[in-house]
Order: sequence, then structure tokens, then C-alpha cells
Amino acid sequence: MMNGVLRWGSRCGRSLTGVADVKLGGLLTLVVLSVVLPYSRSVWADDEGAAFFESRIRPVLVQHCYECHSSAAGELKGNLSLENAASLLKGGDSGPVLVAGQPDNSLLIDALAYDGLEMPPGGKLPETVLADFRKWVSGGAPDPRVGDAAVSRGHAAIDIAAGKKFWAFQPPAKSPLPVVRDSTWSVSMIDRFVLARLEAAGLAPSAEIDRARLLRRVTYDLTGLPPTEAEVLAFQADADPQSLARVVDRLLSSPEYGEQWARHWLDVARYADSNGGDFNATFHDAWRYRDYVIAAYRNDMPIDRFLREQIAGDLLEARSDDDRQRQLIATGFLAVGPKMLSERDKVKLKLDVVDEQVDTLGKSLLGMTLGCARCHDHKFDPIPTADYYALAGIFQSTECMDGEIQKYVSDFVRCPLPIAPEHAAALKKYEAEKAKLDGQLKSAKKTLDEAKAQLKKSLATVDGPQIVVDDRQASRIGNWKASTLTKPFVGEGYVHDDDRDKGAKSIRFTPNIPVAGKYEVRVAYTGSGGRADNVPVTIQHVHGVAAVTLNQRPTPAVDGQYQPLGEFELAAGEASYVELGTTGTHGHVIADAVSFVSRPAASPFPPAPPAAMALKGAVPTPAEQVKLAEQAVQSMENQIKGLAKTAPPPAPMAMAIREAPHVEDCQIRVRGEPHQLGPMVPRGFLQVALYGDPPVIPRKISGRLELAEWLTDARHPLTARVYVNRVWQKLMGEGLVRTVDNFGELGERPSHPELLDRLTVEFVEHGWSTRWLVREIALSRVYAQDSRDRPEAFERDPENRLLWRAHRKRLTAEQIRDSLLAISGQLQPHSGGSPVAGLGQLVVDNAGGAATVSLNDPQLRTIYLPVIRNEVSALLTVFDFADPDFVVGRRETTTVPSQALTLLNHRFVATAAQATTDQMWLQASPSDDQRIDWAAMRIWGQPAGAAERSRIRDYLERERAGQGGGAADRGVWGRAIHGMYAATEFQFLD
Repeated sequence: MMNGVLRWGSRCGRSLTGVADVKLGGLLTLVVLSVVLPYSRSVWADDEGAAFFESRIRPVLVQHCYECHSSAAGELKGNLSLENAASLLKGGDSGPVLVAGQPDNSLLIDALAYDGLEMPPGGKLPETVLADFRKWVSGGAPDPRVGDAAVSRGHAAIDIAAGKKFWAFQPPAKSPLPVVRDSTWSVSMIDRFVLARLEAAGLAPSAEIDRARLLRRVTYDLTGLPPTEAEVLAFQADADPQSLARVVDRLLSSPEYGEQWARHWLDVARYADSNGGDFNATFHDAWRYRDYVIAAYRNDMPIDRFLREQIAGDLLEARSDDDRQRQLIATGFLAVGPKMLSERDKVKLKLDVVDEQVDTLGKSLLGMTLGCARCHDHKFDPIPTADYYALAGIFQSTECMDGEIQKYVSDFVRCPLPIAPEHAAALKKYEAEKAKLDGQLKSAKKTLDEAKAQLKKSLATVDGPQIVVDDRQASRIGNWKASTLTKPFVGEGYVHDDDRDKGAKSIRFTPNIPVAGKYEVRVAYTGSGGRADNVPVTIQHVHGVAAVTLNQRPTPAVDGQYQPLGEFELAAGEASYVELGTTGTHGHVIADAVSFVSRPAASPFPPAPPAAMALKGAVPTPAEQVKLAEQAVQSMENQIKGLAKTAPPPAPMAMAIREAPHVEDCQIRVRGEPHQLGPMVPRGFLQVALYGDPPVIPRKISGRLELAEWLTDARHPLTARVYVNRVWQKLMGEGLVRTVDNFGELGERPSHPELLDRLTVEFVEHGWSTRWLVREIALSRVYAQDSRDRPEAFERDPENRLLWRAHRKRLTAEQIRDSLLAISGQLQPHSGGSPVAGLGQLVVDNAGGAATVSLNDPQLRTIYLPVIRNEVSALLTVFDFADPDFVVGRRETTTVPSQALTLLNHRFVATAAQATTDQMWLQASPSDDQRIDWAAMRIWGQPAGAAERSRIRDYLERERAGQGGGAADRGVWGRAIHGMYAATEFQFLD
């Protein structure tokens, strides 16, 4: 042990350095287990893996591989077929081409990466494709392609009428409440349905969890933040049967509720503040969509309206500018997905964007993997390819991209939002004034270009002999620093004033003029932004002294090395000189050399008017005309800068969509290939989910409004049912349909179908209110059950499908981070906007992998931090933050060693632990028992048990041995607090 940092060993023979002792026992249960147990990571569920294969893997195989490696090939190259799972695993002449779970040992990955093998031979595929294949192989390479007709329809025609009989396509029915034997346990219809199933299986529900843990559970579930000690104590002391209802109502009315539940939807909406992929463009205005979602949940916006606005907000009627703003911003749902912006085949890009939108719509609203029907009829669900392209036509007639950011890189649509009339008038006036000045600046720059051309011509035709005086020959006052850093320079280098001792330094160049006459004086220096822009130059000539101000920031006009100052009459001998001073200069003054170029007696150029002369005592020259033109340009630029300071705020913009100028149906793409055209399909909807008369889409509009209305009709069999299941899953830990994004054949069947249908019908009857639904579930006795196992129940129902106990849940990545801030007193309110809004085109330089600006304000709730694709914070990803490239209705819950190490070693956690210790030092009584109570109530939301209390005391005593009190004891407590944050009691909701 050194400096209070402890080391312990694992069964694997490794040792790890942390900030808390393993002997703390219960505090560090998760830490010890995650270090000692083998690495474990859940793989895809069957439906998720199959959907990923169908949308990301199969299209690539079809387009780039089947020509040589399928039954369509005249000769099977390398004896390798890739057209079904068995052939893929079997491999070819070189052996198996993939090892499930091991991308680094898979020949398929090597070939795509052009690492030894190079496939396809026509050119390496984009890095994003390689990343998809690596993700697929890492997840076990799920492949639904089998020859068994009982599992896959193969080429059989889809029977829509038969498909409508599948449970998910049947309209929800309001089943009567079941009869139960125990009439005293239930307090809601939810309890009745669950209890009936339990009684039928010979099981009983679990007892209610203790009140401290119940309050912690419901507070985290509704707000994402922990309860305060005062709230815990008050709830424990309140014996009123309505006490939980009052707590739930208070939480539902809190602003934190909107933030917590908005994050759930943002997972589904694959929200991000950048594009990711090949060109990680900044989504400057995506944050407005994020804030729209937060406001929608805070205000309990009816979910049917919430969904309509996201699909067709720009097409809905608006009663006010506020309505119009909100509705335009809502359509960001369809715009924030990842896109291959640099794809040169713009037809393919358009279809890929449409595919991403169709796939997102299917999973998020319908619980259907529609993307699987892009290349062929859906292999498992009654969705023909024609239905996919009927929907694709709607989105093909919608614009979310416009123009190019740069050559070959497509740009996305940014829509101006409505503003007040006086604001619009001020903007119009400003833009007119700026346009006028821009025109004048353009004219001034043209004059400057012409003057420079004249100067160049004069220098090329009239230069005579020249005399060069180098800085080594000049006389200096003060300490000038020699340098060779910036080229070009005359002689062996140049000198500069080191940007110090201004006014105390000067340097004089004295030529030996052989013949009296006119000479052009040119000063040599290397221009850059760090140079002085106001160097005082004194020129001694026959008629007196000329004072010139030299700007050394621009590149010199002559060969990038010499800047002409004018023509002067110089006497023979050493009577003339040029002196550079430093008085009042801003930046480095450079002194390299001065050239004196002999000129003819008469200049071929007319002199400038005396009133416009910048150089006193000089004969007008082309160089002076350049200087005057430069001054005119600078003046115009200064006026434009001055105008900008008085500019009204710009009109706010939204990342949104709009109707395309040309509305058209979409042709089927054979095997999903963009240029293999099949029949034209009229725009429309999924036949299997139609109810009543099919909606009619007018010929000249996209059909998005009709789509939105069809999706949110109370008769739709999927939309409300899928949403209700999502809410249930977030509160209960598992959905009634566990595959929350897939209600199809490969998805799981509902554990309680009558309960799901009854909740769905009542949800619609209550105005599609999320707040009503959350309250209904949170106040049920099913929700309040203990999560501990019971052997007899586990034996009959090991997966807890009958809900005989609560599911134990780990805090999400955001809840862990936000809790650290809240408990330690560091959490700050959000003041609006996003740092992304001020970034350039690229939020992340993919070549260098570095963010262009620091984006992680350490004191805001996580929902307000930018989500940068390819650059999501490791503190979040290690705890299974949702991948913003995909619809994520249910996050993975992994257990890996890096989670324990993060909690033990991450600076953010250490800072929170120290801040918590500082608070404890100020607020808690000095006894160990009182400090233990203080810390446990805040960090764990409940008092420490006898065993935990004993272990913490033992730890404190061991650490204090041989140390003094005061600061040393504070450090001991700091490490103990850190250990409490790493414990399972903090990370899990029981």
C-alpha cells in the first residue's frame, strides 16, 4: 500500500490498482465480481441480429459478392458460396471465412479490409461497411438464411389475408378483468391480469419492497435522479395509503421527468449531434429536436400528436408561429439519422437515406423490421417488397438533403423558423446594408487586383540595378533576436524584436548609393498573422524624411519576399537610410533586408492625387497605388465588421425535412441495387396493417401527412400497442413483448397479451397520455414487488415471464453520471442551446479523430451533452449507452471488467467522490456512524445495513492506522466514499 492506494489480486493472477479496499466486502461486490469473473457480453437477440443482417449485411453480399460466390455465378470462385448460412460457415478452398465472435480471426474481415486478401476485387468498400461486418461478426454473425421452408418462406408468395391473423396485426381488444382467487391483493387492473396468470401457474406475487427502496426505484424510473435524504425519510414516515400516489404525481410534474423520458425516445429516434460515418458533419440545429422531445414529455403531449408532428409536422396546420416552429423542429426525427454524405452515386445515397428512414419508422412506431424487405419479400413477416417501395416512394418524395457542403459531399436541409415581424424587418434591413457593402468590397478588391497587376508589370519591365543591405550590415539599437524559422530570407537569416521592449528597439539600413537618382525602396520580411501590422518606417531622402506605416502580416508583393514602399530621390554616398522602429507595434517586427532599386528618370505611371498620397515626399508609384487600394479594401472590411456588431440575431434554423419539388412513386430495385429497376409501385402503406378503406394519397403530394394520420389512428393495430410496450419495459425492466422493436414472427410473443391490449385501449381512451400510463403502472402492486429470487417460483418460471417478482435493473449510463453530479452537489441547470451550434462543418476530424471543440460540460445533465457519432464519451459507452446509429428500444446490459475499472479510476468519479466528502465534512456530525448514515442515505438511498456498517468501520480503522487525523482522515473518508459509489447498492435498483 502506498499513499492510500490499495492493490488486490484476482483469481486470474492479475492485480489491479484502485481507490478502495476489496475488504469493504458488500460495498464492492460488483467491482470484485466484474474483475474476477470471466468477460461476459450478451449477444444479439435473434430478432435484432436477423434485422441487422437483413438491413446491413445481406445487401452488401448481394451487390458485391453474389456475382462470384452464389448459385448465380457461372463458376463458384474459390469453391465458396455466400448465399446461405451453412455455406458461409463451411467456407471454401481457403477454409472457413468467418469465426463467429472473432472478427480478427475471420478471413471475410481480412478480405474486406484488404489485409492480405482483397475482396471485392473491384475496389475496397467504405470503412462504414467494414465496421458493420465487424459488428456483425463480433455479435456472433447471426444469419437467418436457411433452407427450411417452415422457418423462411423462401420464394413463396405472401398471403396478406393469412398474415392479418397474426396477433400483432389484430386490433387491440379491451378484455374483461379476469377473476382472481385473492381479491385483496390487486389495486389496479394491471394487478388483476398478472395475478390471474400467477394463480393459474400455482404461484404468488412477491412481497412489496421496503419503502426506501421503493422510493429510490420510482424516483429513478420517473426522473433519472436519486431521491434526497429528506424525501426518503418523509416517505418512510408517511403511512397514508395515498402517499405513493402523491410521490408519483410530484415526480410526474417535475421538469426532470421530461428529461428522463425524453432520453428513452431519443434512443429510439437514434438522436445525435453529428452525422458520423465517412464525413462527420456537424448537426448544428439537432439540439432543437432534443429540446422539442423534452418539452413534449414535460407537457404530456398526446403521443398521437407527438408522432404526427415528427412524421409530417411541416404539413400540419399551425395556429401560431409557436406551433409552426414546434412542428418544423419535430420533423428532425426523420433527419438526424446517419448518412453516407460523400457517396458519389447520388441515386444510391438517396435510396440509402430513404431506407434508413423506412427502417427507423418500422422499428420505432410499428415494431417491424421493414428494412428487411428492401432486396426481397420479407423472409418472415407478411411484408412484400412492393409494400417497402410503396413507403419508400413517400420518403423519396421528401427532402432532407440539399446541395453540397463541399465537392461530392451532400448537405442536409436547414429550415428557417418563423420569427416576429419586427425581427424579420430588422434582418431584411441588415441584409440589404450588408449586400451593399459586400458589393463595394468586391469592387475595391477588383481595383486592388488591377493595381497589383500593374505593379507586377512595372517590376518586370523597369527594374534597374539594386543595392541590398542585409540585417547583418544594419546598425541596431536594443536586443534583436536572430532567426531562420520562416523562409524565404536574405542571407543567413533575419532578426526580430521578439515582441518585447516596444519603443526601445530600432534598426537602420544605410546603403552606399553609387549614383544619385530615383530608387524604389523595398523592405524584406516574411509575412504571417503573428507579425506587427503597424511597423513605423522612416526613409531619409534628398527632399527630407518620409514616414511610412508597414503592415507585415500580408505576404510581400515582390516574389513573396519584398514589399515596395515607394520611389525616392536619393543622394550619392551614405546620406540616405531606412529605419524600422518598434514603437506602438502589435506583434513581431521583422527586419531582414532593404533593397534600393534604381529607376528611370521618368515614371511610366501617372502620380496619384496629392490628397490621396500615403507617403509624404514620395513620387507616386504603382506600389503606392497598391497600398491605396489595400487601404480601401481594409476600410470596407472594417465597415462590414462594424455593421456585423449591430446585426440583429439571425433567424433560428431547424434540422428538418420538406416536400420534394418533384413528387414521384418509387420503382422496385431488384435485389436492392439502385440501378436495377423493377416495376413502379404507387405510394402507400403496409397492406397487412390496413384497416377500413385504404387511405388515398393525392398525386402531387408526398403522402407523409396521410402516413402520419394512418399511423396514429386509434384503429391501427401496432402504433399504440408498440408504444405502450415501450413504456412498460422502461418501468418494469422487460417488455410484455420483450423484443420491443420487433413485433414480427422473429419477435417474442407477449407474456400477457390481454393486459397489453387492455392497456393499449385505455391508453388511447385517456388521450394517448404517457403521464397516465406511467402513473397507472407505477401505482400497481406488480411494480412495487421485491426483486429478490424465490427458489420455488424460479423453478417454475426462471425468466420471470409471469412477473412473480420485479426485475432488478442497473442504472443507465446517464443515471450513473447524473447521480454522481446530483449527490455531490455539482449538477447545474441547463440554460439552453448547445455548444455544437457554434462549430464548423466537421464536428470531428475523422482523419485525426479529435473533436474540434470540448463538448462535455461536466456539470450538465447528460441529456444536454452533445452526442457525437464516433466520439461518444467512454464514461457512457462502457455502461451501454445507446448506439446513435440505430433504433435502440432496449439497451444491452453488459457486465465487463472495464465498468468496475471506470468507477474506480475515472477522474469524473473521483471528482464526485471528493465533492461528496467535502459536503459530508460540512454537513454531517463528526462521528463515524453518523457519517456512514449520511453517505449511505445519499449514495444508496437507504441506511447502511449492519454488515456494511461493520465493513466500512473496519476499513476506516485499517486506513487510519499509522496516519494522523485532519487532512489524512479526510482522505481516508474520500476513498471510502469512492468505494460506496463503486458498490452494487449504488449501481442497481432492487
